[in-house]
Amino acid sequence: MPAIVSVTSPIFLLIALGFAAVRAGWIPREGALAMGRYALSFALPALLFNTLAQRPLDQLIVPAFLLAYVGGSLIAYAIGLTVAAVARRTHPLDNGFFGMGVSMSNSGYLGYALVSQILGAEALIAVAMTILTEVLLILPLTLILAELHDSRGRHGLARTLGKVVLQVARNPIVLAIAAGLLFAALGWRLPALLGRTVDMLAGSAAAVALFAIGGTLAGQRLQHGLGPALAIAAGKLLIHPAAVLLMLFLVPAFDPTLTQAALILSGLPMVTIFPLLAQRYGLGELGASALLITTLLSFFTLNLGLWIFGL
Repeated sequence: MPAIVSVTSPIFLLIALGFAAVRAGWIPREGALAMGRYALSFALPALLFNTLAQRPLDQLIVPAFLLAYVGGSLIAYAIGLTVAAVARRTHPLDNGFFGMGVSMSNSGYLGYALVSQILGAEALIAVAMTILTEVLLILPLTLILAELHDSRGRHGLARTLGKVVLQVARNPIVLAIAAGLLFAALGWRLPALLGRTVDMLAGSAAAVALFAIGGTLAGQRLQHGLGPALAIAAGKLLIHPAAVLLMLFLVPAFDPTLTQAALILSGLPMVTIFPLLAQRYGLGELGASALLITTLLSFFTLNLGLWIFGL
């Protein structure tokens, strides 16, 4: 256990540093949010592009991994929808953000740092496949349910789907993954000047992203009604990895390193933008509380999980 904590602690210490910097007023919260936008729009896309573009295409897509992670995430999503519907006494389709909170990990910011530190650079293709699952499946599904619920059917399914597809297609991470896969398929390489620029952007991803997580959390507050937030936290940190573990037993075996990466990624707290997206639909306070609680608890659950599975 001490060896595991020695690996994970610097990652959480960077988050704590960002939190302390904003709370102490050394950096304005808007600055931390800008750092997050930089990481999301430039550094992480550069990192993912490099991860994909520098490997043969047949090594980048592992169908068994995708099946396990997609299946586990959808199981967790369905459980989140159902539990929220029973607890809130609402229709399951009105609870998309509960499903998202339980099933969409912070793969880009926190997942990259953990996987690279624990499993090495070769396992980063798991991060790319996980992000594909999240931005092409979990996020669009949530936005479609939220838009349909918010409009009460006024705009129609076709218009809602078009709006969501446009949002996803504009995502810099989606564009970077698509470009990386294209370069891998065609064997292309960036010109030296552009390549070095992308390398510099990619090299800044981990520290900036982790610091930005802490700064973002510093602006969150625990609100009333902590029961639902705790339920989302329990679902994210326990149900999601359990569902992925179940799927790993059901799909054909694949690279053990990627299997370990799937468990690590599914055990992460939810994506940092969760409360920002939920706020548009009147669930911002719940999202903020859930994000703060889940991130705090994840230090203990992740270290315990790593120790139990001997990762």
